[in-house]
Amino acid sequence: MKALITGVSGFVGRYLAQNLLDNGYEVWGGSRNCPPSFMDGVKLVELNFTSQESVMEVLEDVMPDVVFHLSGQSSVRYSWDHIEETFESNLMDSIALLEAIKNSSLKDKIRVISIGSSEEYGLGAELPIKEDAVTNPINPYGLSKLSIGKIALLYHTLHGMDIIHVRAFNHIGPGQMLGFVTSDFAKQVVDIENGDVEPTIYVGDLSSKRDFTDVRDIVEAYRLLYEKGIAGQIYNICSGVCISIEDILGILLSFSSKPIKVIIDENKFRPNNVKEYYGSNEKLRTATGWEPSISIKQSLFDIYHYWKQSSHK
Repeated sequence: MKALITGVSGFVGRYLAQNLLDNGYEVWGGSRNCPPSFMDGVKLVELNFTSQESVMEVLEDVMPDVVFHLSGQSSVRYSWDHIEETFESNLMDSIALLEAIKNSSLKDKIRVISIGSSEEYGLGAELPIKEDAVTNPINPYGLSKLSIGKIALLYHTLHGMDIIHVRAFNHIGPGQMLGFVTSDFAKQVVDIENGDVEPTIYVGDLSSKRDFTDVRDIVEAYRLLYEKGIAGQIYNICSGVCISIEDILGILLSFSSKPIKVIIDENKFRPNNVKEYYGSNEKLRTATGWEPSISIKQSLFDIYHYWKQSSHK
C-alpha cells in the first residue's frame, strides 16, 4: 500500500509515518517546509495548496492508495487571534486537496482520511459524545474543522469519493509543541528541575476534565480506519474516559524531585471553556478492533522525558 501524508513533518505526521513504515507501507510525505533528511524510508514531495495543478501533479506522480490530510493549523488558542489564517490553512487547503483529487485520474482509487477534531462538538453534546451528537463549536478552530468535515462528506455524497472524517479528541505525546497543556506543564517542570526558572507554575482552570489519548494510539486508529473504516462515515478517536487538568499536573509534578508551587492565573483561563468533555469510541472499536494501549501516566512520563532530553542538547 502507498500512503501520502500531508503535513508529514508535524507532530502527528511523524508518528503516522513511522506507524505506516512499521506496517509495510510505502510512505510519501508532503510538506511546505520539510527538512531534506527527514525520516529514513519517507519519500518527500513539496505540496503547495495554493496551486491545484501542482497538487494534481503530486497525486499523479505518487499515485497513493490513501491520503492522510494532516496539514493545517492545530491550536485552539492560536485560532482566536488568527481566525483568517486558521480557515485558510484548514478549510481552504482541504478544499484544494479535494478538488485536485476530484479532477485527477485517481478520483475513484484514493481513500481520503480527513482529520477533524472533538472541538467540532462544542457545547451541548451529551456525554460520552457520540458521532451523531449535536455540533456547536465554540472557537474558530473547532468551526474550521467542522466545516472541513461537512465539505469532505459532501464530496463523498456528490462525487462518490472515498472519504472518512475523523474527530480526534485531545492527543498528547513526546514531541508535541508548546501551546498544548501537557507539553507546557512538562517543560516547566523540567526547567524548574534544571534551575532555569523559579519553582512556580502559573496555571489556568485546573478543574476542566478532558479525554486524552497518546498520539501513538491515535495514528494506529488512522491506519486501521483506512484499512477497515466505512466511506462516508465519521469516527471519534478517543480513550472514552476523562481526567482533570489538575490530575495531569499532579502526575507530572510527581516525576520531579523538587517542590513546585502552583498558582492560579485567571489570565490563562480559556474563553467559553467546557468543564467536562469525553467521547465514545464504540463506533471505532466496532469497525476496526482498535483499543488504546498507552496509559495516561506512561504518556505523561514520555513527554516529561522528552523535555528532559531536549534540555540537555
